[in-house]
Amino acid sequence: MADLEGGELVVARYRLDTPAPSDLVGVEAWEATDQILDRPVRLSIITSPDAPLTLDAARRAALVSDEHVTRVIDVLHDASRSIVVTEPYVGSTLADLVEARPLSPDAARAVVGAAATALAAASRRGVHHGALRPSAIRVHRGRVRVTGLGIDGDLVHGDTRLDGEEASRADTVALVALLHYALTGDLPRVAHDVAALDPGVPTPAGLQAPGEALVPPRDVDQSIPRDLDTLCSVTLGAHDDGPTTPGELVSELAPWSTEHVPVTGEVPVAVQPLEPPVTREVTRQSVRSLGATGSTSRGAALPGTPPPAGPVRRGTTTGRIPRVVAPATAAAATTSLTLGPSQVPPAPTSPAPAAATAPVATTTATRSEPAVASSAPTSPPVDTTRPDDGARPPTTRSGRRLRLNPTPYVLVLMLVLVFGAGVLAKNTLFAGFDPVTLDPSAAATTAPPADDATDAADPTEEPAEEEPAPAALPVIASGEVLTNPGEQDYNENAGLALDDDSATAWYSLEYKTAAFGGFDRLLAYAIRLEQPATVSTVYLSTQNTGGNVEIRLTDSSDPRGGELLASGPLDGETPFTLSRPVETQSLVILFTELPTAADGKFRAHVYDISLS
Repeated sequence: MADLEGGELVVARYRLDTPAPSDLVGVEAWEATDQILDRPVRLSIITSPDAPLTLDAARRAALVSDEHVTRVIDVLHDASRSIVVTEPYVGSTLADLVEARPLSPDAARAVVGAAATALAAASRRGVHHGALRPSAIRVHRGRVRVTGLGIDGDLVHGDTRLDGEEASRADTVALVALLHYALTGDLPRVAHDVAALDPGVPTPAGLQAPGEALVPPRDVDQSIPRDLDTLCSVTLGAHDDGPTTPGELVSELAPWSTEHVPVTGEVPVAVQPLEPPVTREVTRQSVRSLGATGSTSRGAALPGTPPPAGPVRRGTTTGRIPRVVAPATAAAATTSLTLGPSQVPPAPTSPAPAAATAPVATTTATRSEPAVASSAPTSPPVDTTRPDDGARPPTTRSGRRLRLNPTPYVLVLMLVLVFGAGVLAKNTLFAGFDPVTLDPSAAATTAPPADDATDAADPTEEPAEEEPAPAALPVIASGEVLTNPGEQDYNENAGLALDDDSATAWYSLEYKTAAFGGFDRLLAYAIRLEQPATVSTVYLSTQNTGGNVEIRLTDSSDPRGGELLASGPLDGETPFTLSRPVETQSLVILFTELPTAADGKFRAHVYDISLS
């Protein structure tokens, strides 16, 4: 193991936070922080003898771009360490999910299908996992992630290492074994016995014993679909049958819905309760009582408490605040305050008789904030008057100095400027639009004489025919995806086909054949107009070729009914001219045969729908 400690900075960029768990030998994992980009990362420090080969595999894995793969961020090597930096491992492992209870068939299909999609993308770049096990698949907030690609399976490079088609077949068999584990809770050994597995890792409860026959999934749970039961039995059997690549496994598992992926979050952390604030007993004494008793010396204060401000009393004539004069018992101090070159403090005067006999006023309070106690000032009395230096500024009745506040004047000036600028702008903008005034006398001299014959209405003249109102243009108000009751086909994305944006599209689920994989499926798109209008052509902007589409004069209540207005295959930008112009407020686009998408799969992929 590398000699590392928390808080250490690796390659002058990554600060180690806490060690991360790992069930493999030859690697030391740490949760760390990227000091430059301020983001969490995971550092895998390779300690196996085959570290150079592991780094080479990690560099190739960094080229894999798929949302279901934990991405390799950086590959580093210095004189003493070989380091692979990846995204942090978050969420719950497949083992955590199955230990609670086996997954439902839909959830198991979705989780393993997403993992197979990630490994299919990796195999196209020649990258294989080689160490698939329950801890290598994680689920976080409804997203499946495959961890350890380019690291876990490349820690040990022995004579039994597989490459090419053999490595692809091994990953596929391991994925099917994890599917069996997710359905039944029984883990086949092919998804556990990896080359770099730490012998000290606890053995899963449902691990298949050596030489023990594997029980088919439907023998464990009769609710498991037959296609999943057949896939597990054939692939994990003794005849080396079943899919040979992750891509073929994706075709065997499709279709699935991401809605069935378990939604998990971070493992909750126990929050320590905050300690209640410490209460203290605070004792206060009046300044007068302290001065009378002489219990404190000059300048002294109660321990841990700052001296409070003295009482504020304003003079009745000048408005200035005089200093607080200490009691006579504290006037024996030797310190004096000099206010000027010619100012000498007067001698202390005798205090009032009541001051010497004033009782001690004590108040006890319980508070959680720091206590504040009063201490008596013990300075000798000081004459705070200053010589009259001439004229004083004017003051109010309370003694406050009069000052000019310019804010109201500035606001009034700004309002006047804004109003004036508005009037000037209005006069400038509309100066050239004044109405033209004609001279009535000039108009009378230039007008031709009226013909009396034409003034009378012709009794034989027919009234002019009223022009017909222009026909309403077809404007689409909304769209709706129609499926069989209880089924979903990305219905929530129906509006993407009507947003006039070629970068977004509505697409359906993928099927193995154009006939919906042999299932009795309904797939239609209902259009509703803002008002009844005449429609003669339907334009479909798609990514599809082939298939068969019918345009029907009906609504969402009967998508297969109504008059058939047009039909035919799709070919990218496809116009459908109706057999006759129809005035309607609703049309249905019915997919009777699935077209082929750009990637060769059977699904509908519509960018935009328009009418004319």
